[in-house]
Amino acid sequence: MLNTDPRKFPESGYCLYRDVFNRAQVEKMRQSLQVATLAGLSGLPNYYGEPHTTDVFWLETCIHPRLLDAVDSVLGPNLVLVFSSMFIKQPRDDRAVCWHQDKTFWPSVHGTGVVTVWLAIDDVAEENAPLQLIPGSHQGHCQLETVEAGAKEWLSKKVEITPRQEASAVSMTMSAGSLSIHDSHLIHGGGINHSDRRRAGYTIRFCSTDTAWVDVGEHPIPVYLVRGEAGLRGKDYTDRRP
Repeated sequence: MLNTDPRKFPESGYCLYRDVFNRAQVEKMRQSLQVATLAGLSGLPNYYGEPHTTDVFWLETCIHPRLLDAVDSVLGPNLVLVFSSMFIKQPRDDRAVCWHQDKTFWPSVHGTGVVTVWLAIDDVAEENAPLQLIPGSHQGHCQLETVEAGAKEWLSKKVEITPRQEASAVSMTMSAGSLSIHDSHLIHGGGINHSDRRRAGYTIRFCSTDTAWVDVGEHPIPVYLVRGEAGLRGKDYTDRRP
């Protein structure tokens, strides 16, 4: 059974939140993504990087009160928005997302209390390549060694796991408008989309200013304070509190 209790987040490293956004809100997300696709923005139709920095619609999605409430339930009230990206597996896409830790890709982000929100833009079932998580693999917050990923894998590098770890993975099946949150050290990935349905997910990355900080000078985009206090190292964060 998938974890839906934020109180178990420290142990499991993830939590599922069902129906955070309603169908009308999801349809607006799909329409906005379609407009961006037709405009030929870089990376689409498979990847849309940092839309919250260029499109106010996506920024408002990132700081929607119900979404921030979900993040607050695992990180506490002092939050900064660090990154966001849309990952889109097209029908019959033969590439898998290799096993990895998000923290590997963020050298400007320091500390713990760093998470990824995975917001379903489409309904996600077993056949259209759900996010897969290995519960508890974040414990100790160790950044694992990486190896080069394969030609048929989405990312440039990956971590190697044991058969026992792979067998323990859970599939994050969910309806559009639902979201999951996972720790940045949690090992996760995703398989091939064997179906005739698209699977789009919006990843939004947050830090708690109580336990983490971002080196603004090294960070490629603005860091937004979105709830609570900036913390001792947050004087250069951009205030976007609703």
